[in-house]
Amino acid sequence: MSGLPGLGLAEAVETETASGWYLGTSGGVLLPGNGNSLRRAAEITVRGGHYFSDYFALELEGVCAPSAVSGRGGNATVSGALVEGVCHMSGWEAFDRLFGCERFDPFVSMGAAARFASRDVFAHDAHRMAIGPVFGLGAFYHLTDSWSLRGDLRAQLCCDSPCGMLYSVSLGVQYSWGEGL
Repeated sequence: MSGLPGLGLAEAVETETASGWYLGTSGGVLLPGNGNSLRRAAEITVRGGHYFSDYFALELEGVCAPSAVSGRGGNATVSGALVEGVCHMSGWEAFDRLFGCERFDPFVSMGAAARFASRDVFAHDAHRMAIGPVFGLGAFYHLTDSWSLRGDLRAQLCCDSPCGMLYSVSLGVQYSWGEGL
């Protein structure tokens, strides 16, 4: 489509085509902090989000650890949701010069998380919830304009239970619609 001279119509249509939406999945490990009876849990994450700019995205994640091992014996299912803001560091000239790789895209994230367990795994008493702020570091490696590998390291402060902290490490893939960032 050709734009009208001087009105920038072609640029507006082109910007709308690059939607900025993405979906991803990853596998990882949920690790306990001090005071947890949780020993370890393999965790699956499904996420969706939207890039509002080259540097900022907002995402919603669903997490599930179907066989969380409790120190008190037995297994539990831990599931929950996270809402995070993700700030990308790629595109900053100083960072790109330092690492010399445009496909490598580190980020920091911050948000809130709520996890619920089918048994008492978050503390040694009757706590089946872990709700609180979550902070993370991670990186993308962009394979193409749409497909990326993604790694995350996160720490969740559990405000409502005596378990203190939960940590997670994950690795996965992400697909972005429109032009890759």
